[in-house]
Formats: sequence, C-alpha cells, structure tokens
Amino acid sequence: MASLSARRPAVTVLVAAIAFAAAPPFHPLVAAERSGPADASDPSNSKPEATARQQPEADKSADNTEEYKTEKASAEKNKNGKDNDKTKEKSEDDSKRGGDKSKSQDTETAKDNDKGDDKDKDEGKSKDKDEAKAESKQEDPCDPEKLLIKSEYRQQLCKSGFKFGLTEISEVLGNPTGGLRQGARYEGVTDLSLAIDLRPTLHVRGNIFARAYQIHGRGLTADNLGNLHIASGIEASRSTRLNELWYEQHFDNWRLRIGQQTIGTDFFNPEPARLFVNATFGWPTQPSLDLPSGGPAYPLATPAVRLRIDPQDGVTMFLALFNGDPTGAGVGGSQLRDASGTAFRTSDGAWLVGEIRYNPEDSDKNVTYKLGAWYNSERFRDLRIDRNGNSLASPGSNGQQRLHNGNYTLYVNVDQPVLINEEEHTRLAVFARAGVVPGDRNLIDIYADAGITYNGPFGRADDQIGLALAYAKVSDAARGFDADVVRFTGAPMPLRSGELVLELTYKFQITPWWQLQPDFQYIFNPGGGLPDPSAPTRRIGDAAVLGVRTAITF
Repeated sequence: MASLSARRPAVTVLVAAIAFAAAPPFHPLVAAERSGPADASDPSNSKPEATARQQPEADKSADNTEEYKTEKASAEKNKNGKDNDKTKEKSEDDSKRGGDKSKSQDTETAKDNDKGDDKDKDEGKSKDKDEAKAESKQEDPCDPEKLLIKSEYRQQLCKSGFKFGLTEISEVLGNPTGGLRQGARYEGVTDLSLAIDLRPTLHVRGNIFARAYQIHGRGLTADNLGNLHIASGIEASRSTRLNELWYEQHFDNWRLRIGQQTIGTDFFNPEPARLFVNATFGWPTQPSLDLPSGGPAYPLATPAVRLRIDPQDGVTMFLALFNGDPTGAGVGGSQLRDASGTAFRTSDGAWLVGEIRYNPEDSDKNVTYKLGAWYNSERFRDLRIDRNGNSLASPGSNGQQRLHNGNYTLYVNVDQPVLINEEEHTRLAVFARAGVVPGDRNLIDIYADAGITYNGPFGRADDQIGLALAYAKVSDAARGFDADVVRFTGAPMPLRSGELVLELTYKFQITPWWQLQPDFQYIFNPGGGLPDPSAPTRRIGDAAVLGVRTAITF
C-alpha cells in the first residue's frame, strides 16, 4: 500500500494530465494515421495478429478524412475540366485566326495535344492507383471471411459500430533439455472483446472498448524452466478476469482515453516483434520484472488516463498516467491478488509513461524511431543493502531492505523496413530496442533485443517467419548479493549474470481465421544463472523449447 506522500504526487500528476488534455490542440494540422489498427491491445504483443484485429478501427484523426479526399479529388477534377475547356476554346480561336498555317504545323499541334492528353491520363491513372492502394491498406473490420462463425446479424451490428471479438489461442510448449525439469505443458486463453464505435449511431467521435480473458492450462516457465524471459506471451495465472474497460474521445488531432487500460502496443513495442511467442518480445522482461505486479500488461490492467497527440504527419506523442501497481501486490507479487480484474485500484502511487515516435511521411515503408521514458512514484526495495547499510546476506543485517523513492527508465525503439515488394506481397523488416533502469532497486538493469521478420515467404503472402534474440542483464546489486551470500556462508554457488533467449518462429495463415505457428526457442543461462536446486554448485542447464501455437478467430 502506497504511503500518503506517494499518493499526493499521483493526484497532482493526474490533475495536470487532465488539465493538459483539456487544452485546445496546439497545431492546426490533422495528422494521418498509419494504416491498420493503431491501438491493438493484445494479451501479449507477441500474440497472433488475429487478436489485434479485435480492437476498434483506427480513427484517421478526423471523421471526414475520406470525404475530404473525395471533395479534393472532385475539386481538382473540376479545375482540370475548366482548364481543359479554356484550352479548347483557345485552340478553336487560334484555329480560326490561323487557318492559313501549314498542315505540318497543325500536325505538330495535334501531336502536342495528344501528348498532353496522354500525360493527363497517366497522371489520373497514377492518382487512382495511389488512392486505391491507400484504401486497400485499411482492413475491413466487418470482413466475414476472417471469422469462423459468419452471421448476417453480426455483420449488420458491425456496420452499426458494434464489433464482437472472440479468439481462442492454445499452445503446447515443451523443453526436451535443460531447465529445472523436462516436460511439456498446455496453456490457452479465450479472448472476448466488444468494441463500440459511436459514430455510425450517435455521430459521436468516440469509442468504447471492453475485454475479458479466460486463462487456462499451465505455463512452461513457471513449472519447468525458471527463466527470466517467459516462454509464452499468454502464460499467466489461471483465472477468468476483466481486462480492459475504457472510453476514448477523438478530437481534431488528439484523443483522450479514460478507464481501465493496459500498456497495449502504444509503448515500447515495435510492430515486427509482435510475431514472436516469447513474452519478452511483447512486454519486455525488464519492466515485467522490475515494476510492481509486472506493470499494466497482460493479463493485468489498471485505471489510467491516456493522451495521444498527432501534431503533424509522421510525429505522434503518447502520454499516459496509470495507477502505480495493478494489484497492490508489489514487485514479484501474485496476479491472483486481483484475480477478477475488478479491483480498480487508484491508491498505489502513479506510473507516468511517455513516448514520442517519428515516422517520415507517416508511412509503413519508412523507418520508425521511438524514444520513451517512465517514472513510478512507489517505493522500491534495495536488492543488496538493509536500512542500516549492511549487506542483507550478513548475519548482522536487520533484514529490512533499504527503500528508494521512485523508479525510472529511458528506452529506445527502432523499426526498419528493409525490402518491400508490393507486387509479390513480401516485406523484410528489422527491429531493435533497449532500456536502462537504476541497478540498486531493479533485478534487470539493462535490456536489449533485436530481430528480423519476413512477410510472404515461399510465395505465401499471409505467412510470416522471424528470428529474434533478447538479453536481460542481472543488476550489479543482485549479483553483489549473490557474492555476499558466498562470502558470509562459505557455500560455493554461481553468481547470476544475465539471460539470453533466441527464437525462431513461423506463422502459417491456414485460413483467414486460423493461424498455426511452430516455434523454437533456446534459453541460455536460465534465471540469469540461478543455482540448480538438485546441484546448488551448478547453474540451471540451458534449455531448448519446442512448441506449436494455434489461434482461431470465431
């Protein structure tokens, strides 16, 4: 439970955020948003794209974006028509005045006119092609071909702004070698969502979104591996819980979202990384282990206020204020502290996170740079020193960890398309990201990952293949505590250093509503080098993980 002093900053920051959100937009331009769902909020960003499509369709920052394009095209067409009429009239006058000109001059004039007409036709075709290409990028949220269960009534509701989403994700993962023990585990999640777009019915530029999970099975990391990078993005404590419940209001070039929310894909999440099964490529291992209750990420959510601003094309800014601890269980606490997801806690300090991203020309063909930071106002325990300055491993320690006010980080993301072939529907992209936090109060102080993905392998336009790796460094404080234990007890044991995971995965799009994803992972130094319980002088053995995931969208 946060102290009174920890709550006051939360209230102050919340008031400031709301005041800032209520201010008029500071730029007159209406920013165009990248195609596709902007705020897909997967249980883990490593979940299949089938779940991502359940989120509300992205608003183009203005209701009349398509009307504006149509009016603009019509105006240009009228303008071109008037210009052509003037040209025609001028040509007729010149013909009357210059009837005695040579036939060769008439022939040259005719050729020039033909060239001009051809040029206008080519420009028109090019423009039509560009507009068609832009429209083709926008997925139809009511497309029945992407659903297993098709219903005319459901389609009518969808076109009226009511979209129901139901996805079942199941997987079997096993480690034939390494880890604490060998074996296989089944786990799954039923993802139910409701997105309501208020524009078709009430003509209000707002969205309501709700999501709930039914989590079943058992996770391989908890049972067999003991590693830091959780093997699956859907691994969580078994429960049936509410996840998100929020309302978002759209203005000219900014939007305000209020309610129970997750971190989603807005922060610290490059799009290509969402292909992978390991959880760290969605919500990274660093904040997952360092923040109270793991932060507001799958399967947890917490009350929050989120502001998005698109000041100009290619630039997007996010600012969000979350309750500081989704369950109140603290760092490493159980998700079952709020098993139903209905605690709606608001008294656990504040977690403030912001990110600015730059994408030239606001195009998915160009590189995207992201720079972000977060601050948590809760108090965090030192991993090595007690309140008297003694080592926690010392016999003279009082066992009470030194407390630090707040926690913070700075992170960067880069998402770079390398090769794009629209005719063959292929795309090669690379991504990288890294984050740093204070080492005295966090288990993981340095985190980095990178990967490469390819869309459309072997002539299968909707398939994806990817290779990625992630490294989490155990902080000097945690490593120092291990050394103190050896020094004071005299018992030899390994010192933790860091953990590396390598993943190779392939996603088959069997049908528009069914995905099948074989997966291979190799975990180096599980737990960062934790002692093997059966042989404390040795580390847990490196683990190979094999598995397959399936996702069906009903």
